[in-house]
Amino acid sequence: MKDGENCLRRAYEAILASDFEAAVDWFRQAVEAEPDNASYYYKGSISLARSGKLDLALDYARSAVRLAPKEADYRLHLRLVEGRQLARQAKALLAKPQPEPDTAIELLQEAVELDPLDAGAYLLLGIACRLAGEYDRAIEALSAAKEMNPMLLEAGRLLRETKMERARRWRLIYTHYTRRRNR
Repeated sequence: MKDGENCLRRAYEAILASDFEAAVDWFRQAVEAEPDNASYYYKGSISLARSGKLDLALDYARSAVRLAPKEADYRLHLRLVEGRQLARQAKALLAKPQPEPDTAIELLQEAVELDPLDAGAYLLLGIACRLAGEYDRAIEALSAAKEMNPMLLEAGRLLRETKMERARRWRLIYTHYTRRRNR
């Protein structure tokens, strides 16, 4: 049986070698070697989340918090991973042939509450709100995404398009209203 510290060291070596599958296996061995060591779960969760393995990262983050509930870093990390997981679920809803923007909006609102610095979640929230015809909310979310990450060019493009779309809609409403009044 291997000791947890050795497994953890090997996991980090695997990450440095860009062998993320091996790193996952070494983190798993570390927590198997010392299943009550919350720091192994926490460290493993960070690396797993960075590798996009959110389901396992979430399991590890929950285990870390269960084992060491007073560790503020562990609780914060759990919130961040939960937020990323919700954003991923919302993205899947928006990518469906018949998108579900209302459900996605609910998930994304929770995601940005959990991680208020996730520009990607704000971008998705803006997209979902736009699909739902909620242009003001879309503009607010897209503006937040662009402000948080100016390199997120899609946020700027969608922000401009959404503002133009909102203006077109208001012009249509105004034209329809004035035509009805003039009859």
